[in-house]
Amino acid sequence: MRTILQSCLKLAALLPLAMGTASAQDFDDVVINITPVAGGVSYIEGRGGNMGLFVGDDGVFLIDDQYAPLTDRIVAAIRLISDEPIRFLVNTHMHPDHTGGNENFGRMGTVVFGHDNVRSQMLAAEYAEEPPLITFSDDVSFHINGEAVRAFKVPNAHTNGDVFIHFQGSNVIHTGDVYRTTTFPYIDVNNGGSYLGTIEALGVLIATSDADTKIVPGHGGVSNVGEVTAFRDMLVIIRDRVAAAIRDGKSLEEIQGAGLTAEYDERWAGSGRIGGSASMLAAVYADLVGD
Repeated sequence: MRTILQSCLKLAALLPLAMGTASAQDFDDVVINITPVAGGVSYIEGRGGNMGLFVGDDGVFLIDDQYAPLTDRIVAAIRLISDEPIRFLVNTHMHPDHTGGNENFGRMGTVVFGHDNVRSQMLAAEYAEEPPLITFSDDVSFHINGEAVRAFKVPNAHTNGDVFIHFQGSNVIHTGDVYRTTTFPYIDVNNGGSYLGTIEALGVLIATSDADTKIVPGHGGVSNVGEVTAFRDMLVIIRDRVAAAIRDGKSLEEIQGAGLTAEYDERWAGSGRIGGSASMLAAVYADLVGD
């Protein structure tokens, strides 16, 4: 049983490295799209995680930056909206599809922030991407463009460095990859991620939101607190099913083959390992058995 779980986790360990090879991909066909959300807040799609964009007279504030080869096109798209300096950038977590442009933006004079664990985990993983230069342990607030923007640590979920960014005046929250509207959660257990922590972090998101809050996920379209609540409740049901199977003496392999997510798979199961049910169930199992 332990051998099967260790094999799954070793396989998961290769995923961030695989994502890091994206710099070798052909980015010629990538189109950068900017979608308004509320107030001065928009999100940017290209390849990789959704970026956040906040513009105003004080300057441009960014969340994440996708891959390095896309930086020039991202900046060109921003310049269609704002000519102000790109002043601040916050990494929601460590993965290359969210941090790949750090060095490029830093050279432009943008100050890059992230949680302490984003920097330490990127250095430990020996990523080619540059880690944030300024880090924080719990939260940091920016007072820009007429409103307060708070970046704050949430329970270890997707990784151990996850933060939400709350635009308090615009009533928008960017979640990074803790929440996605495209697939099951991907729990990077080798970088401190936790399925049980994901449930807790989604509870924080629900408590921070109201019926009018616009929620920008790490991947997918704008969401709301009702959708997040339904997603969290699904994860609780799956957790309870896995816990019952463990009590019945089922192995991880048996749990992965038992159809415990069957009614959710058509909507939520990703086609690859990231966002797939098998890797998610391995993360649930790891949390519950303590391996």
